[in-house]
Amino acid sequence: MSDDEALADVRIVLVGDEGCGKTSLVMSLLEDEWVDAVPRRLDRVLIPADVTPENVTTSIVDLSVKDEGKIITRLSLGQAFSEESWLTSEIRQANVICVVYSVTDETTVDRIQERWLPMIRQAFGDYHETPVILVGNKSDGTANNTDKILPIMEANTEVETCVECSARTMKNVSEIFYYAQKAVIYPTRPLYDADTKQLTDRARKALIRVFKICDRDNDGYLSDTELNDFQKLCFGIPLTSTALEDVKRAVADGCPDGVASDALMLSGFLYLHLLFIERGRHETTWAVLRKFGYETSLKLSEDYLYPRITIPVGCSTELSPEGTQFVSALFEKYDEDKDGCLSPSELQNLFSVCPAPVITKDNILALETNQRGWLTYNGYMAYWNMTTLINLTQTFEQLAYLGFPVGRSGPGRAGNTLDSIRVTRERKKDLENHGTDRKVFQCLVVGAKDAGKTVFMQSLAGRGMADVAQIGRRHSPFVINRVKVKEESKYLLLREVDVLSPQDALGSGETSADVVAFLYDVSNPDSFAFCATVYQKYFYRTKTPCVMIATKVEREEVDQRWEIPPEEFCKQFELQKPIKFSSNNIGQSASPIFEQLAMMAVYPHLRRVFYLSDSNLLSKITFGAAIVALAGFLVLKNL
Repeated sequence: MSDDEALADVRIVLVGDEGCGKTSLVMSLLEDEWVDAVPRRLDRVLIPADVTPENVTTSIVDLSVKDEGKIITRLSLGQAFSEESWLTSEIRQANVICVVYSVTDETTVDRIQERWLPMIRQAFGDYHETPVILVGNKSDGTANNTDKILPIMEANTEVETCVECSARTMKNVSEIFYYAQKAVIYPTRPLYDADTKQLTDRARKALIRVFKICDRDNDGYLSDTELNDFQKLCFGIPLTSTALEDVKRAVADGCPDGVASDALMLSGFLYLHLLFIERGRHETTWAVLRKFGYETSLKLSEDYLYPRITIPVGCSTELSPEGTQFVSALFEKYDEDKDGCLSPSELQNLFSVCPAPVITKDNILALETNQRGWLTYNGYMAYWNMTTLINLTQTFEQLAYLGFPVGRSGPGRAGNTLDSIRVTRERKKDLENHGTDRKVFQCLVVGAKDAGKTVFMQSLAGRGMADVAQIGRRHSPFVINRVKVKEESKYLLLREVDVLSPQDALGSGETSADVVAFLYDVSNPDSFAFCATVYQKYFYRTKTPCVMIATKVEREEVDQRWEIPPEEFCKQFELQKPIKFSSNNIGQSASPIFEQLAMMAVYPHLRRVFYLSDSNLLSKITFGAAIVALAGFLVLKNL
């Protein structure tokens, strides 16, 4: 294949027996008239996009060959191929194959099934989806082979259509190549099962997703307003009231349950597209599907799912205002009983357009739920902020399936999930400017086994000891929730470090956290040594704020087997003295700890202020009051 041909959107290959007029058809197309003297075989022809009806660059390959069994030499490559292998190789590069036969020679009709269709299957496989068009040339006389062609079409589902033409009289010559282009750009087989006369399963699934995205109020109907929005989105023009009624009438005539309350139901929407396809208007259905991101394979395209983005070192990703508005509106749409939570059925319905379960029994443990285990609005929004920070690819994919690019697009404007994301400023510059506009901060949770990390982390989501006992070993390495910092809502993401000993290496993603919480069990004499070792190995002399948290303080405290006690260790390294966390510290009593962690993440340049405030304030006033005092200090500092 030449470089120019590789640029073609559509590659049409003509095959058929000698003398059927393949070369004459191409010459008549090019010259727009009958050509008496034609070469034995044409070079490949490249037709520019601006002269084709569908505005696609088209390559036409005339596979005229010599007598069977002879060897054909491709001089340009210096290789020799048998005719059979050469033909197969050329066919394999086609987007559409035109099998040309002569309506005046029944032998060429028989050879369609005897030679050409088997050869095409040999190239693509028995169940290929490359369209085939039967072209009956030399129809300028009275000969007619319809009685033999129709059974061939019915027996071979890859045959899209049959066109009779005449290179001599120009009858249907341009139509052949138009149909060939159309068969590639708007193929029938991915949409329509010719055996059952129904939509394929893939097409149904794709159109159901389209319907759910367009059903803005989630009532199971497309109202006139929603239908008009759909029409304008896909085709750029609204439907007149008469056209709307005509559409609903056509659906009601063929699918009585497709219209209810003067609105189009899902069954009616599917039937409407079945009508388009059966009436030869499958380009209408393809226009819809492509607007919603589908390729010819009826899978969402890679560009639609995963737009390219560059994230500089030291930056992170968060939901943009547009992204936040979109996911928030989805919650409102699917919270059918308006109780501020998503029940399992509501949650399943929301993500039903995604190919796999999104929020499962395991990862919901990272989020706030109500007493029944249903996802709250806070937990739902926290989920999106968490995935956007730690797994941007997943956020892109899920937002694409949920229709964000479509919701952000319009006539003449292509939507893109990039609009849902903002890249934050580099952390180094935040430190230099003593401030940040980030909304999501990551806290690393470090501690030896049985130090109480799970209870500590789950308390951020409002769960207590009884809840943790039910969770058992099925806990999430992440927990996220909203916290207040200077009356602003921020998201604090706790991330448990999965290391069994201080000698285990931490990854760069772990050491780049915004703040680190070291947890040790006051009743275990070996617990603090783990924290001290990891701190000295990875975080001493860094600018990452760190804090020691003493857990299980309701138990009897024992001396820690370390060079110096935890309080002295903190003083030596200018850390505030260990914060006490009880397993009973759930809800409001635990929130000051998380507020401080978030504040330390937001203001890492004030590490020494935290140490000094601990020395001067925490010995005299309660921990919660100290946080209030520190917040006041920050307010005054910024005035």
